[in-house]
Amino acid sequence: MLGFCPTGKQQNGFIMSQLLSLDPSIQQKIKDLCFEGYQRYDEADYPQALRLFYQAWLLVPKPQPQFEEAGWILTAIGDGYFRNKQFQQGTEALRSALKCPKTDRSAFTHLRLGQCLYELGSNEAIEQLSEAFAIGGEKTFIKEPVKYRHLVKPVARA
Repeated sequence: MLGFCPTGKQQNGFIMSQLLSLDPSIQQKIKDLCFEGYQRYDEADYPQALRLFYQAWLLVPKPQPQFEEAGWILTAIGDGYFRNKQFQQGTEALRSALKCPKTDRSAFTHLRLGQCLYELGSNEAIEQLSEAFAIGGEKTFIKEPVKYRHLVKPVARA
């Protein structure tokens, strides 16, 4: 469903006159929750990390896809699901993240989506992993298992 703004243009499936900005105090709460979430993530406590990321998500006003913060929160949620081996949920969160401002150019978001799709046996994994490579290059795959890198065939540059 499209959001509506009478003089806006369509972007990522939403009609918008401009990207919305969050109140600085809400933005700080979101950053704090995500920071705490990634602390739990680094401790491999993925369920608690996901809880914190979802708390941050609940602070984003509707329609969430108009806010840049929504993209990085959804990416964090998808990443948490990936690490927790909940690949279907990760796929859903990461697909949603790609509909948010600037996230469509995130090599990491495409990487995690490609990895989730690979683990689900989807042929779309190659497309997403290739997009991650096209955006971020070889460095995107440095800390990732080699099985994902082997699916990517670099496109010859002119």
